[in-house]
Amino acid sequence: MICWSSVLVLLTVLDANGTLAGNWPQWRGPAGTGAAADAEPPLTWSESENVRWKVPLPGRGHATPVIWGDRIFVTTAEPFGPQLPPRTSGAPGAHDNLPITQRHRFVMLCLDRADGQLRWRRELHESLPHEGGHHTASLASASPLTDGEHVFAFFGSHGLYCLDVDGTLVWSKQLGQMNSKHGHGEGASPALYDQTLIINWDHEGESFVVALDKSSGRELWRANRDEVTSWATPIVVEHEGRTQVIISGTDRVRAYDLKSGEVIWECGGQTGNVIPAPVRLGDNVVCMSGWKATAIFSIPLSAKGDISGTDTI
Repeated sequence: MICWSSVLVLLTVLDANGTLAGNWPQWRGPAGTGAAADAEPPLTWSESENVRWKVPLPGRGHATPVIWGDRIFVTTAEPFGPQLPPRTSGAPGAHDNLPITQRHRFVMLCLDRADGQLRWRRELHESLPHEGGHHTASLASASPLTDGEHVFAFFGSHGLYCLDVDGTLVWSKQLGQMNSKHGHGEGASPALYDQTLIINWDHEGESFVVALDKSSGRELWRANRDEVTSWATPIVVEHEGRTQVIISGTDRVRAYDLKSGEVIWECGGQTGNVIPAPVRLGDNVVCMSGWKATAIFSIPLSAKGDISGTDTI
């Protein structure tokens, strides 16, 4: 059975020269800010206005599509097989969970940017999920990313996959089983800088951040994190000759050295259930959260050590 429950729509987005806008290789775009600096998007649209094409997608996926050249890459989780007795994750405090009733295929699709036609489909993994996630989420919520040569699909507990842009599997890696708070599911997307892929693995077990070689999947370093579940995607920035991996968490925002995994600076004071990715603004990074309270910080990238409660912020 194929479940067509998602739709991909391409709006007519033009750059300043009137041509289709450029690459969108990762979650929140080229700079990780959510901004397309040279685009001139439509301000209104409907079923017939400013829509280039619309195609149905199999399964259920909330990942951002990523774009390189004339290709669009998107992931989905597709239920299949016989209906099973409904069950939930059994996580402490679980509520509003989708019941687990079927096995799932974890799939990457490549569509033609011009007309939405399917170029290729790769089924990367099959399993019976241990969590169904929140009823508003999906099992394919982490966004893929691409460097124009490779495309990376991250399904959390169901694996990390590197393909070439023609759909050939280059390598894959299983990082374990993630147990999310209240069984609400997984969603942090990977980050890529030069040859290094960064994964944030915050959950209700042993949390960590891991750096992998993008060409082989070889682990370069791993740093344990004293954190519970977060859904925050890392960002990677250069400042004063040093490259920082910055990740928001419930306990602290931390910056790690890209080469070694050493903590450069850290800052406490976030709220629970941290979801937003940090955003660079000049020589500062802005971090925020908002579950049952609000917190927002602008932290200088020149910070060192634990700056919680100081005038550095």
